[in-house]
Amino acid sequence: MMQQISSSDNADLCKHILALVAIVYQPTTLKELTSLIKMLEDMADDLESIQDIISLCGSFLTVREDTVYFVHQSAKDFLITKAFNKVFPSGREDAHRNIFLRSLQVLSRTLRRDIYGLDTVGYPTEQVEQPDPDSDPLAGSRYSCIYWVDHLYDSDPTPLASCTGNLQDRNAVDMFLKKKYLYWLEALSLCESMSKGVVSIAKLEGLMQSKCNYIS
Repeated sequence: MMQQISSSDNADLCKHILALVAIVYQPTTLKELTSLIKMLEDMADDLESIQDIISLCGSFLTVREDTVYFVHQSAKDFLITKAFNKVFPSGREDAHRNIFLRSLQVLSRTLRRDIYGLDTVGYPTEQVEQPDPDSDPLAGSRYSCIYWVDHLYDSDPTPLASCTGNLQDRNAVDMFLKKKYLYWLEALSLCESMSKGVVSIAKLEGLMQSKCNYIS
């Protein structure tokens, strides 16, 4: 299966998709997938073409209700064991870092004050009517909103394995939090993921502190 993918005209794109689907913490929707892979961003409004591309990824993936899954756990196991070097040529940590950086780009571009236009301070989350996926401004960034900290954490399993790279990551996080922190909290609430957000903030504080101590 991997040999067929490697010899196709879309080999690089297929490998990017397979790598992402193999390490995300929950299955992504097609819109989330297009936002997380730069080569797909121009196709965000053409989900049919995205499905066609996914069909080129051999017998590994399937799409159900606009969400991408592995056809079976054994397909994922094969990618992260026997096909690891082909799918993750720079290592799994680098793939996590790419998702983290891409997530910050997506969120920085998407998040804004009162993103659902509620025009009311303290509007109960349970009363918020979820917009249609086609018009939901968070449709492509929900995954990024909830899991970007986890990908940052897993991109660096040893303290500052690359000092320069981690300093760049710290600067990216600092800039995002200065500009978008309150809007990120608002989005977490709208995604009904505030409890996960609390855990992520605590994890981020510990991670950034360890990086800061090492740099100093």
